[in-house]
Amino acid sequence: MNRGRLEAESVRDAILQITGQLDLTLGGPSVKQFTLRPGVHVTPVVDYGAFDVDSSESRRRSVYRFLFRTLPDPFMDSLDCPDASQLAPVRGASVTALQALSMLNNHFVVRQSERFAERVRGMRPDLRGQIAVVYQLALGRSPSKEEARDLLAYAKKHGLPNLCRLVFNSNEFMFLN
Repeated sequence: MNRGRLEAESVRDAILQITGQLDLTLGGPSVKQFTLRPGVHVTPVVDYGAFDVDSSESRRRSVYRFLFRTLPDPFMDSLDCPDASQLAPVRGASVTALQALSMLNNHFVVRQSERFAERVRGMRPDLRGQIAVVYQLALGRSPSKEEARDLLAYAKKHGLPNLCRLVFNSNEFMFLN
């Protein structure tokens, strides 16, 4: 099998699952993960950045997201989520710097990294143990001795939430081998 990047919805859902926040409720109405206000003309103003990522709506699986066809979610768009206003028999798959920047700076990812760090802190009291749990939950394996050493230094300097963001942005998390 050729290596392939996770689809946008899978990345989002995997982040929520790992942080323990994913709402697995089946069915129900779609959720608007943006704020909406009247625009100048017919098209309203859609603001994805103003949406409260701590709300229960942000925890729903991606399949339940309300898609505003003419104004896509910039985060999902950066991860090659298909344009909802067009037919997409085959998804595009790219690897760009914009994707890495989105995974490092998007408010949703930043907040979920903080939640991931909170979850891990509740599981292990020591930083070495927390790093091992981060790897187990996110990557399904233990870090090598070299990785553990480098990650420990990184976490001491930048904090556990930033380490979690680093792992979310890793090739091992973003790609299927």
